[in-house]
Amino acid sequence: MDIRYISSNQNEQYKRWRKLHRRKGREQYGSLLVEGPHLVAEAMDAGWKVRSCLVEEGKERLLSEIPGIREGAFPVYRLPVSLFQSLMDTETPQGIAVELELPRVEDEEALPIGETLILLDAVQDPGNLGTILRTAEASGASAVILGRGTADPYNSKTVRAAMGSLFRLPVRKVDLSSAILELRRRGVAVIGTHPRAETVHFRYEYPPRTAFLLGNEGRGVDPALEQLVDGVVRIPMPGGVESLNVSVTAAVLLYERLRQKWGNA
Repeated sequence: MDIRYISSNQNEQYKRWRKLHRRKGREQYGSLLVEGPHLVAEAMDAGWKVRSCLVEEGKERLLSEIPGIREGAFPVYRLPVSLFQSLMDTETPQGIAVELELPRVEDEEALPIGETLILLDAVQDPGNLGTILRTAEASGASAVILGRGTADPYNSKTVRAAMGSLFRLPVRKVDLSSAILELRRRGVAVIGTHPRAETVHFRYEYPPRTAFLLGNEGRGVDPALEQLVDGVVRIPMPGGVESLNVSVTAAVLLYERLRQKWGNA
């Protein structure tokens, strides 16, 4: 394996990687920087294209521990400890990272149709988004659809919270108004939530194709989108709290949906 050495923060390749910490840089280069043996292996197993690999000096053994690194058709760079760690945004960098090619925009424009979907309206916290992605995959959801104002799915916090689900679960960025109308036209029932809805979530009989619409952590779902849904459910909270975290709400709805599917199987 040919390993190239980078020792200066003035190196053009280093500067490129630094830019990938920001959404603008990721969009400019069409790349994502992923850190740690687990996430690197998850991305490669899922078939994401690796553009380059970075390894911290002294931790070259990691190159042989991840299947596909040694046989990969991409350059490998070794960086001094200080330089490598300056590129990572975790407190304890794990010694290896890869630059991944992002899915093409035209691939993201297709609206996925499946038995269970999650629609997110301006969910701004990257950690919430990542947790929703992980829960969606775990519960067998078909895809997560992101509306305007939702956090970048390629934000490093989102990637870490998703724990690899980002690489396997279809994620699409769309105009939610158009998407909801299209989903309904194609036989998908869109269900929203409201604390004063008449029907509690476990008494609602979800249709064969169901999409849950969840909103912003502060304001909830845009009222204009609420007007487009087929039904609204309420998650009971007898303990007296006003609301649940949006990622918890997603989990409650997804697993009630799964319970009903399994119960009717």
